Amino acid sequence: MDFLLVPDAFTASETRYALATRNTMGTKVGSFSVLLETLADMWLIEPSELDWDVAIQEHALAMAKAFWAKSIRVDEPATVAELKAGLQFLLNHVPLGAKPADIPSPSTRNQRYYNDLAELARKIGERPAQDQLSELWFREHNELYIEPVYVYPLFNEHDLYPWQRDVLRLLDEKGWLAPEPQKYDFIPVPQPENPDSSLQHFANTLFHQDKPVIQPDNLHWLTCRDHLQEVQAVTSMVQAALEQGTKPERIVVVVPKGGEYELWLDKHFEYAGLIASNLRPESGVFDWQSSLIHDLLSSLIHRDTPMAVMSAMINPLMPWSAATGQKLAERFSDGKELSLRDDASAEGQAMLQLLQSPPEPAPAAVLEWLGGIAENLAGKRIKGLPKSRMRNLLANTQRLMNLYGDASFEELIRNVTRQIPVATLESQEDRVRYLHAINIIQDGEPLPFQVDELFVLGFNQGNYSFQPEHTGPIQREAWDELAKTTDLAIPTLEQSQAQWEQCFTELLSGADTRITFLRSMNDHQGSSLEPSETLLDMALCFQSLNELDPERLEQPVMQSDHPLLRKTTIKLEQPTPPVLEDLQLGPELIQRARTNQDGTIKPESPSSLEKLMQSPLAWLLYRLGIKSRQWEPQTPDISVQGTIAHKVFELFHEHQNQAWSETLFDNLFNQAVREEAAFLDSPQWRLKRTNLRNRVYRALNNFAAWCNQENWTISEVELELQGQLWSTPLKGYVDAVLSNGNQRLIVDYKTSKHTSRLKRLEKGYELQTLIYRQLFQQNNEQGEVMSGYYTLNDTTLLTDQPLKPSNQLNVLQPEPGLVAQSEKAAELVQARLKDIENGRIRLNERSDEKAWKDRGITPYALTDNPIVSRFTRDEEGNA
Repeated sequence: MDFLLVPDAFTASETRYALATRNTMGTKVGSFSVLLETLADMWLIEPSELDWDVAIQEHALAMAKAFWAKSIRVDEPATVAELKAGLQFLLNHVPLGAKPADIPSPSTRNQRYYNDLAELARKIGERPAQDQLSELWFREHNELYIEPVYVYPLFNEHDLYPWQRDVLRLLDEKGWLAPEPQKYDFIPVPQPENPDSSLQHFANTLFHQDKPVIQPDNLHWLTCRDHLQEVQAVTSMVQAALEQGTKPERIVVVVPKGGEYELWLDKHFEYAGLIASNLRPESGVFDWQSSLIHDLLSSLIHRDTPMAVMSAMINPLMPWSAATGQKLAERFSDGKELSLRDDASAEGQAMLQLLQSPPEPAPAAVLEWLGGIAENLAGKRIKGLPKSRMRNLLANTQRLMNLYGDASFEELIRNVTRQIPVATLESQEDRVRYLHAINIIQDGEPLPFQVDELFVLGFNQGNYSFQPEHTGPIQREAWDELAKTTDLAIPTLEQSQAQWEQCFTELLSGADTRITFLRSMNDHQGSSLEPSETLLDMALCFQSLNELDPERLEQPVMQSDHPLLRKTTIKLEQPTPPVLEDLQLGPELIQRARTNQDGTIKPESPSSLEKLMQSPLAWLLYRLGIKSRQWEPQTPDISVQGTIAHKVFELFHEHQNQAWSETLFDNLFNQAVREEAAFLDSPQWRLKRTNLRNRVYRALNNFAAWCNQENWTISEVELELQGQLWSTPLKGYVDAVLSNGNQRLIVDYKTSKHTSRLKRLEKGYELQTLIYRQLFQQNNEQGEVMSGYYTLNDTTLLTDQPLKPSNQLNVLQPEPGLVAQSEKAAELVQARLKDIENGRIRLNERSDEKAWKDRGITPYALTDNPIVSRFTRDEEGNA
């Protein structure tokens, strides 16, 4: 068998095409990994069963005296990744059949690091992945084989690692290395049409500053707005080149590795009617299996955080629909009872039971629980996520639990979840090659043939310049010294740079007509981007040192005189802004939104009427149940802080006759946190919790002292009030009712300052005190009834009727009388209710937000609702 050894898949494709044109049979083409697989087939060698990544992790954890022993306990995934990079670099330069030896009496830190890496390599005992086939073949290469493999390298052998050159040396000893040197001379190699052209002169001058200054003929450096405009410009120039008679196979576009240029080129070429070749098919699937295991394990140590279980419920692998999963997640977040419909599958019922019944904190119980969940997953197939893969993930989870078996349960779960990466699984499909198409190659890949037009995209900082290899814990520069100590054939940093420069020069010399470099001025966030460092080397080809200005080579793409660029001025039509009119709906339609299923009218509350007052559209959306389904992480925001503070004051009702003390308060506060926001007991919220505790203590301490001094008693908490006002049923819950003889004071606690509440009372837009006062009088015996707010942040009692001053807290009343405090709000609410009865929903205007702030009301209905914002008029006017 003949084997043509090539550097990459693109060259392999071109080589196979050349063989096909000559009707050559029985010749195999591939890179070095394919060669190793072929040798293994000829010697009937079975690949190793060792998982190299797992071996690194387990042996690295076991080496308690290695330099990474402390860091691996802090951040194991990152540490293992660094060790993997360092070990790979080391083994790349270890000869075939050898083991890395220690440096005797190490005297420097890098030498000690090297010895630890060498020991780790010896403990693992194998090379990574496919490289391991070389060691297995080395042991068997003198044994029987099926047939000889005659290898013909079609690239410079100096580009190979030492162990790869050892493989070729052994083949040469057998007489199998290019036994007929001229046999495949018909395979074309890149040769410039004119070795004396300006482009070849440029390629030969680059990186050689001792050569004379030249003229930048047929070279263009274009600057674009961003990556997208680069792709648009290249697409236009490729179209122009084809129209001028350039063959598509004589056009190549080079893109940086790891970006999205290939995806954008594919889309833009398809839209422009161009065929892009040598692209990897776009194929990826989110790893829902790993995500499910990660979420389930996280839920075991974060019982007070519902989002992990919620994420599991909406996982598409669940045995129920996406809508059902979303409803279950919402109900779980709200602490409501979970259930499925009667016709739900047995797998669905079993799954819900498992999710609601977490296992005991023991590895065996957790594995059994995960296994039960895996058994009840949906039968639908997702590409790349078969059931066999789920079984492998569970087996790896069990292995990790055994690995960390000595840790506490919480630490064990944390360690295991850190080892379960959740990401998009990219397809490993080969690139698709088309004849007579524009070829796309990545930076660093060789160009196996000459082209007319060479476009280099993404010519920005970090691309198309020498980047030292990532060598893990030992810096690349340090390996130069280690190479002398260890006798390893590691090239120096200067040699590696020279090799990269040679490869880049060969890429540029592959163009016969024109080279165009394009770069972005800004990224997609608007941040400025710099040109590639190689632009400086290019400028030295055309400019003297005393006049060096690399960016003088560049031209903005819209101002360039590039012969292939076509510019067309397009006058965009100015869109006419829509004229928004108030909604005119059928009264019966709105009535349906206001009634329950049994036909009874849904009562309004002070908050719903305030919403109606601010924005009738927001009120309608609220009544229809149209709201955001966005999940947010649990944080001690204003709402959570208010809930805890309210709970503490509510619990104080039962203990108001006890002697007041900080111990009593702490018991109440701790109980409130446990019941309303248990996540605050986590270490990361310790400071926030302490600050909240101190603010609530100050507020309750002053309030309790005032009640005691003024003889007020908390008679009711969370009292439900029902009644009618403005011919509308109303219902609400008051935080507390205080009694003092025949006086009643309805108090609503607010975690804010009193200024905005006082402003709305004085402006006449206070609604809540009026409603609570009226409803209380409708349901209770006659007597003096007052209503107000206790603002916790400044310990101020703000009431609608006068109370005598106190030295315990600030007691305030508005200047206007009782009727005037709510007069304008009542008028506006009645007008809104009349509009609703007539089927009219008024839309807001841009000036409304400021108008409500001037009245002391924060317009959450306007600012927190994207639908209301979208349908807000631009006209100025009054609310």
